Amino acid sequence: MTHCKLFLLWTLLCSLALLPRAADAAPVTVGGKASTTGGTSGSASGPKKGFELPENIIGGNAITALLPVQVGFAGYLPRVRIGFQYERQLYKAHWVYVQIAGLLDRGDWHTFRLPECGLGASQGSCNRGTVAGFDLGLGYAHKWFLKEHPYLVPIARVGLNGGAWWYPYITESRQQARERTWSLSVRGGGGLRLFLLRNLAIGLDVNLVLGFTISRDRPLAQPAETNANFLIGMEVLPLIVEHRF
Repeated sequence: MTHCKLFLLWTLLCSLALLPRAADAAPVTVGGKASTTGGTSGSASGPKKGFELPENIIGGNAITALLPVQVGFAGYLPRVRIGFQYERQLYKAHWVYVQIAGLLDRGDWHTFRLPECGLGASQGSCNRGTVAGFDLGLGYAHKWFLKEHPYLVPIARVGLNGGAWWYPYITESRQQARERTWSLSVRGGGGLRLFLLRNLAIGLDVNLVLGFTISRDRPLAQPAETNANFLIGMEVLPLIVEHRF
C-alpha cells in the first residue's frame, strides 16, 4: 500500500515538472507561423515580369545609323547609302539634324544610266565597275509624342542634301565618257521609331528625292562637256538604329 502511494506521488511530480516545458514550446509554433505569413521574402521571390517597353524616352540628342537603299526614277542615284546622323532637340517636338553618308554602287552602263557603252574604238564593249562617292545633308524633323504609346515616335522630316560620286576606271583606262556627277536634292518624308529601351530604338524611314544632277563627260579626244539632268528618286531606310542621350 505504501509502495502504491509513493508511485502515485512520483507520477504526479513528474507531470507537474513537464507542464512548464509544454507551455514554453507553444510560442515556437506561433513564431513559425508569424515568420511564414508576415515575411516579405515570399512575395519578393515570385515570378519575374516579362519584357516591358519603356514608359518614357530620355535625351535631347540623338545619333542615328542610316542603312538605306535609294533608287532614281528620273536620273541616276547610287543604290547604297550608308551614313550617320546627329539630331538636336530645339523645343519639344522640333529637331534639327546633320548627316554624312558614303555612296556605293556596282554595275555596268545600264546601271549607271549612261547614254552608251564603251569609249572611242572600244565602243560597244565595257566591263562592270564600282561607283563611289559621298553625301552631306541638313534639315528639320518633327517628332510626335504619343501619350498612350510613348515608346512609338512618328517622324516627319525635310532636308537639303548635296553630294558627288565618281565613275569607275577599269584596267587603268576609262571605258565610259562620264567621269563624275554632282547632285543637289531636297528630301522629304517620314518614318517611325520603336524604342526597345529608354535610349535605344530601331526604325524605318521613307523619303522622296527631288533635285538635279550635273555630270562631267569627257569623250575620247574631245573637250569635256557638262550635262544637267533632273533627279527624281526615293530613299528607303529599312534599318535605322537610334541612340538618345
